[in-house]
Amino acid sequence: MSMPTITDWLMVGITAIYVVATIYISRANIKSANATREQLIESKRQYEDKKRLEIMPYIQFEQTKGSPDHELNLVLDSGDTYTGKYILLVRMKNIGNGTAKDIAYTYQWDNCTKTYDRGAFPVQALSSGESQTIKIEFAHTTAEIEDRTACFILRYRDLLENDYTQQLKLRFKRNSSATLKLTDFGTSSPALVTKEDANG
Repeated sequence: MSMPTITDWLMVGITAIYVVATIYISRANIKSANATREQLIESKRQYEDKKRLEIMPYIQFEQTKGSPDHELNLVLDSGDTYTGKYILLVRMKNIGNGTAKDIAYTYQWDNCTKTYDRGAFPVQALSSGESQTIKIEFAHTTAEIEDRTACFILRYRDLLENDYTQQLKLRFKRNSSATLKLTDFGTSSPALVTKEDANG
């Protein structure tokens, strides 16, 4: 058996260098491909966010007067006999860029400790700039009236089937004549419901 020649050792060295270079290039290509894929994913996300914001609904709530388009009858607290009544007129206006559809809501009463998913809201859809007025009649007990809090959690979709939630929170206080007075009327901004939230 003949001894390896210098040429043989050179070939071994060249082959080793080629293998190392190939591994390095492969890793670099994988890293570059991963970076490109991440850039594409981020670009797609930014594009989808841009399109979503262009048609995102935004429901504004405000107290109002006049004739209502719809009516709701709810309770404000728990009791056997409801002898008190508080009437609130609320105007819903879509100040966003797109239509809000499939509007549904969950109602929380008794200082938001009790929850009732009531399903469809009286206003099913609001196009951009459209407004509707709702008369909400709250029945409540009058004995030992304390402060009361009620919450409406609205759920709706845009035209691309993105889901949003928005909250209307009402606080009532007892005044000197033992009747209720609305002291706080707060609305949250629309919150996008992600797939993780929906499965959550």
